[in-house]
Amino acid sequence: MRSLGSTDAGTARRDFNLGEPLCDGNTLMWDRPVPRRVRSRDAVAVHGGMALVVVFWGLAFVAIKVALGHMTWITLTLLRFAVAAMPFAVYLAWARPSPRLEKKDVPILVLLGFLGFTGYHLFLNLGETDPRTTAGTSALVIASVPAFIAILAVVLLKERVTWLRGTGIGLAFAGLAVMLLLAAPGSEFRVSLTVGAAWILPSSVFAALFAVLGKPYLRKYGPFQLMAYTLLFGLLLTLPLVAYDGAATWRDLTSLDLDALVPVLFLGLFPTFIAYGLYFRALQKMDASAVGSYVYLSTLVAVVAGIYLLAEPLTVPAILGGLMVVGGVYLAQRAQ
Repeated sequence: MRSLGSTDAGTARRDFNLGEPLCDGNTLMWDRPVPRRVRSRDAVAVHGGMALVVVFWGLAFVAIKVALGHMTWITLTLLRFAVAAMPFAVYLAWARPSPRLEKKDVPILVLLGFLGFTGYHLFLNLGETDPRTTAGTSALVIASVPAFIAILAVVLLKERVTWLRGTGIGLAFAGLAVMLLLAAPGSEFRVSLTVGAAWILPSSVFAALFAVLGKPYLRKYGPFQLMAYTLLFGLLLTLPLVAYDGAATWRDLTSLDLDALVPVLFLGLFPTFIAYGLYFRALQKMDASAVGSYVYLSTLVAVVAGIYLLAEPLTVPAILGGLMVVGGVYLAQRAQ
């Protein structure tokens, strides 16, 4: 084994398709072969985690619509963050991950808290309050996230987006367009150009910046540790808006019933606490543009959920578009 300081780290052999050099203390394990079963197990864990992420995020589109029938978009954002903050706080107190939060990192983590939580969810929830904004409209706007991530990753992270990954991202987006633009009339997944759709667009940019700017900090902090800090900052940034709309928020809180609590608890625990941690775990191991392509599958899950939960019709465009989405994401992952 040779010291990292005496050798160009850029020549390090990389582990399977996860993009991380193998390390042992302060040295790189240059010469020791990596058992295939170890590499395969790590890859399966990462991609399996992302499968859970796309299921939870896909169902979130439906859960948000249900929750907004019982409360304002500000109350929903507050409650979702508050629910997620509890297990994150327990994690920090119980696991005591190291290194501890450093003061010099606070400004960027506050920014990440706004981008990934406060800004993203406020604009998404605000857009969905427009009754003319269908779940399909929201999904198609959010589907621009992988393209934004790919562009920002090239500029800020110096990633190389191969023609295969670019083709996969384009094919998956085209598949979503087929599914949503050709949805049946009256479907919750049809696309409509509304003011609400324009409000959702900033969420796509925020989500892309959140992933790309947050990825370098995964070299210092663990995925769930980083998400705990950013979520807690995001919750604090939400409080001034809650105070501004205090009367409506108080009215919502005092009238909560089981029908309102179920979607809120689901959104806080699964698409937020679990999914964000797994998402950043994948970002720790893979290129940002490869991880971002999974967003397309979450929209596919949303459409499938609509078929079963909202009695949406199963159409030929939905089947064809779904196959294009799966094929596109597969190509994007093959490029990894």
